[in-house]
Amino acid sequence: MNMKHVEAGKSGERETTFAEAKAGQKKKRGRRPKAGPQKFRDMFRLNDKDHKRFLQMFERSGKPSYSAFIADCILNKPMKVTEINKSVIDFVMLLSSFFAQFRAVKTNFNQMYGALVRNFGEQKALEMIQIVAQATREFGILKRDFEEYVTKLKEKCLLK
Repeated sequence: MNMKHVEAGKSGERETTFAEAKAGQKKKRGRRPKAGPQKFRDMFRLNDKDHKRFLQMFERSGKPSYSAFIADCILNKPMKVTEINKSVIDFVMLLSSFFAQFRAVKTNFNQMYGALVRNFGEQKALEMIQIVAQATREFGILKRDFEEYVTKLKEKCLLK
């Protein structure tokens, strides 16, 4: 009877060699897991013109992949966010329509003066036009105020 393992002080186990121990371990297969895996996927759509422009920008960037290029553009470059207030745009449009009315009043004023000169003579036309002249001056001042107000409003609200 072979009692070599009892004499070695082991309870039924025999000594294993390095090759046998290595063969018993499981081998890890596949690639190593990444330290910071990219789990999230976002999508955007482009038309033909924008896609060609995107490809040109990608080629100029020298990035190894589309995702690296897009992530760099979005996360590392400053992005400008514009908020559009529809009511301000409508208000500016309405004020701008006043300018057309101002021009129409100016044209009518000139036509009226021309008709008065033709029918009554220049002296009588000047007397008649003095009645309207003060209101026209106030109207011109009001027009300038509107123009200044519209430019300030555009600078303040629309061009941010």
